[in-house]
Amino acid sequence: MKLIKQFCSFVGKEIDIKQASLINIIRSEIAEKGAISFPRFWHHALLHEKFGYYMKQDVFNKDGDFVTSVEISQMFNELIGIWLLNTFQHIGVLDNNFRPTNQKMHILEFGPGLGTLSSNILRVFAQFNLLENLQYSYVEYSDYMRKKQQEAVLKQLQKSNIYPKFEYNNQKVEKFESDEVNLKWFKMYEHFLYEETREGQHCDPVLILAHEFFDALPINIFEYSNGQWCERLVGLDNDGKTLKFVLSNGPNQNVQKILNPDKYFSPEIKKLIKEGDTIEISPQSGVIVNSLAELIAKVGGAALIIDYGEKRAFSDSVRAIQRHKLMDKKDILNKPGDCDLSAYVNFMALEQAALKVDGIKVPEIMTQGNWLEQMGIQARLQILCKNANKATEKRLQSEYERLVHSNQMGSNFKFMSIHRTKNNNLFPFIQDAQQIYY
Repeated sequence: MKLIKQFCSFVGKEIDIKQASLINIIRSEIAEKGAISFPRFWHHALLHEKFGYYMKQDVFNKDGDFVTSVEISQMFNELIGIWLLNTFQHIGVLDNNFRPTNQKMHILEFGPGLGTLSSNILRVFAQFNLLENLQYSYVEYSDYMRKKQQEAVLKQLQKSNIYPKFEYNNQKVEKFESDEVNLKWFKMYEHFLYEETREGQHCDPVLILAHEFFDALPINIFEYSNGQWCERLVGLDNDGKTLKFVLSNGPNQNVQKILNPDKYFSPEIKKLIKEGDTIEISPQSGVIVNSLAELIAKVGGAALIIDYGEKRAFSDSVRAIQRHKLMDKKDILNKPGDCDLSAYVNFMALEQAALKVDGIKVPEIMTQGNWLEQMGIQARLQILCKNANKATEKRLQSEYERLVHSNQMGSNFKFMSIHRTKNNNLFPFIQDAQQIYY
């Protein structure tokens, strides 16, 4: 809290060839091999090397298709920066006076967007003269987005007269190094693990950030039909062109491997299941969270996961967004590469995946509004408004309300932490902070 108080005192219409090409690729695959899984379609739509949604365009700001909390207000990013510093102190990487020890500060960010969060975090660290001995690692699949992130981050560091030099090696990592800061971009999390944790490689405690990352991971959808669970696949309509959902011919391999209904549903729930019921599962999310928990258990650190969702499973949460508007569900399959896909996050499943690792704790999740209030957003708002003109003050107040109020983003978005059991009472994930204000 000392650090928080100190910081707060600082002063259309066209269908282009690219989209048509991607849908033709998917049509051809289905025509050749039969209906594909929804995760396979999802990967094509978002991450196809040439035509994927995240691979070819800037989608995160007011001129894109949606705006995240990171792009809404500097206050959001600054408080995450403060949380990182508090947590580094809590786990012993910084001493009681928030000065470096013999361990390096290491941050790992998944899906860094435009680099806005990272740039603001670096600005906060610079404010406390804590840019030295820092490693910042990024996991970003898109070549296009990596370049955008690098431009933003390097521009921010130049303000502190830090000019990292580019270096590339063969382990699929892009490095920028200076005497003060080391920056590393990895295409996949597996590349990070190989580079940083392989045998003989020392890895300092790492603080992990995942802001609106898990909602973008693909899901499998299962539907109860004719007394059995089937998987929803993506196939072709009778015209041979229109993509549509089709059911597997009875329980396929994924029903048993991913859903495993005999174990997934309790006897009481089984009695309530009826024809047409559906359930969404993101197996990749569980695998990643379990691996993050293993990393934290091994080297120390903590994770902060921020996303929209609840501590339960969902049945129909998939949505597509284009130009800041939700698309009609019937259009989700037929504009691949031209819109964002996401699904609500099942925080209960993430918690269960993390707790499979010995020595790991997952405190109760917090709403975004509650987390930001506990971290001091009102105090920061007052300082920013102190010397602001009326227009700026109005904008800042609007940003605050959008981030915190329950009828906007304050309750839909949740904050989840994963850390070692011995690092208990990690602020603000402590019992006294678990009250709901909104």
